Amino acid sequence: MSLNLIHSGLANTAVLFIAILGVWAVFLRIRARSLDGAWYGAAMLGELLLVAQAVIGVILYFQGYSGALQRPFLHILYGVVAILTLPAAYAYFGQLENENVKTVAMAVSCIFLWGILQRANQVVYLIPQL
Repeated sequence: MSLNLIHSGLANTAVLFIAILGVWAVFLRIRARSLDGAWYGAAMLGELLLVAQAVIGVILYFQGYSGALQRPFLHILYGVVAILTLPAAYAYFGQLENENVKTVAMAVSCIFLWGILQRANQVVYLIPQL
């Protein structure tokens, strides 16, 4: 299995995982519950998934696969934003005393991250993936 295929598979997994994380936060807010340890643990797993994808992306970049992307630097920018979104949201909103606002803020952050991942995933490869 090629690294290119693994990077693509991790991208699809990250899109689904972050979407589920956002829906989970919305569901918790609807039920008037705050984010719990299970949600934060899942968010940590999502962040580790994004970091693993970024590491493979960096390896692919230095192997010369950046020429296969239509806009490599835009793809890299989306990757950097994706990695920074959850920690930045937690650092900014984690200090809030109102748990309802914190839950909504993290849900919106996950939905934003889902959109960023969707956009990064739309970069079309010019070479076939084997």
